[in-house]
Amino acid sequence: MSTTTPLWRLEEAPELFLDSYVADGDHAVFLSLWGRDTAIHELMAKLTLPIAEGGWNGITLQRDDQTVALHLDRDRLAKRTTRTYRQTRFGSLLNLWLFDQRCQAPDRANRQCYAIFNERDPRQDKSAMLWSRLQDLAAFPLLDHWRPTVVQLLLEHGAIRMLDHTSERLSGVRIDLSLTSVQDAIGQLIHASNLATQ
Repeated sequence: MSTTTPLWRLEEAPELFLDSYVADGDHAVFLSLWGRDTAIHELMAKLTLPIAEGGWNGITLQRDDQTVALHLDRDRLAKRTTRTYRQTRFGSLLNLWLFDQRCQAPDRANRQCYAIFNERDPRQDKSAMLWSRLQDLAAFPLLDHWRPTVVQLLLEHGAIRMLDHTSERLSGVRIDLSLTSVQDAIGQLIHASNLATQ
């Protein structure tokens, strides 16, 4: 947990803190939460309880004079406890990641996924990661030498969209290849021999 990054506090659970997040509009895509094990387990319980019984389908982040309300798509939400710090002045701390399953595995039925990038990792090749996601998601093979043309086309059609609600150290994109206009445009490029096999 970075000591230089101001932490967000959860309004619904003030004993929990958040050091990074990515959102698609007001929908949470990735959250990194910190807290004592009891508080983390209470949060996970709230995310499984029915809403009528006190379960949560959203959270509110607060920091200084900023407030961010985020919706949680409970049907798509994956959870992973990533780290434990046993010797802190607050006791044992857990780091919980909550994320949309499409960050980990693409939704091939709907041709949608997310890619999350760590802006502080100089070894991370965002272009290669994005292209790998596109190849995994596309309904047809994408050859490597098509990359510049295909990526530009997808940007123009809004099939690759930067997520503008992020914390300081993360960025993300939403990829949506379900758009008919995208399939048609790629087909036209192939028929016009603008995407050659060699």
